[in-house]
This record gives sequence, structure tokens and C-alpha cells, in this order.
Amino acid sequence: MSRATSMATNLAVAVATTAVGCMLVISLAPSRPDTGKSGPAAGRAMAATAGHAGSAARAATSALGAPAASADPEEFASPPTGRIVVTAPEPGVDYKANGSFVVTWNNSTGEEVDVWLRTATGHGESERVALVATKAGAGRAGEALVTLPRVPPGKRYFLEVATAGDGSVRAFSRTFAITN
Repeated sequence: MSRATSMATNLAVAVATTAVGCMLVISLAPSRPDTGKSGPAAGRAMAATAGHAGSAARAATSALGAPAASADPEEFASPPTGRIVVTAPEPGVDYKANGSFVVTWNNSTGEEVDVWLRTATGHGESERVALVATKAGAGRAGEALVTLPRVPPGKRYFLEVATAGDGSVRAFSRTFAITN
């Protein structure tokens, strides 16, 4: 196997490893077949690449002569920063299953939000019951008309307003009751 083929195979393995989510650090150094040792040749610098897995994959495919893939903006986007504060529904109001009401919030993330119905399951835990509004605007003040699904009556329901998709920034309403 020629040196170029061996190097291309190693880079292809590195790119495949990167595709499954591993951090990739590649150190390339010319080998010295005359001594049987690997390492930097005298007077030559050793190249090292480190960084986000996507950047290493682009560098590796470019080195192999393949066209560099365009970057997926969502893959390299920073998680949203900011804050969400749910301002309505007001506490102490009961809602009917399959009924509708308005939820409002303040949002400084600049991202669209999803609104989820949640229920408390005890011991400080809760679970999502249903998505009641999807991608409900990215403005600083938002509102959505939500329709509750048919759920068992109870006093431990609340809403979660979270950045759409990843839900990295979220806020919760006060608890409310759902009746028949």
C-alpha cells in the first residue's frame, strides 16, 4: 500500500469517527522509513489539528481532494441565550379539557418557542403531556392560543414555554387545574 493510500485511509477513518460524535484531534507527522521510527523530521514542524468535529471533517475531506461539505448552520450554532418568563395563565384559574385559553410570555432569546402541557408526577418530577403550540414566534413578547387535549382532571397541570427544537431555555407557568 502506498503512503498516500495509507494516509487517505487513516483520514477517512478519522472522518467516520467524527461523524458519530467523537472529538477529533489529528497529529500528522512525516514518517522516516530509513530509521523505522515515526516523528517529525529534523527541521520540520509537526502539524496538529484540533477543534469542533465538523471543522476536522471538512479539513480531512479537503486534504483527500473531495469538495468540502457545506456547514449545517444548526450544527455549529451556539445554544440560545436569554430568558423566558411566562406571564399568563394566571394562577388559581381552572380550565376545561379540550378548552382553549391564551398563554403569554416574555422572551429575550430571539428564538421561536414551543408550548407544552406538563403534569406534576410527584417528588418534584413532571412530564410532558402534549405539545399545545409549536414555533409560536420569536418576539420579545409572545402569546399563543392553546387548546388543551383530553386529559384526566387534576390540579397539577402547568405549561412549559421552551425554545423550539432543543428546549435549552425554558420557563414554566404556575399550576392550574383541568376539569371535565
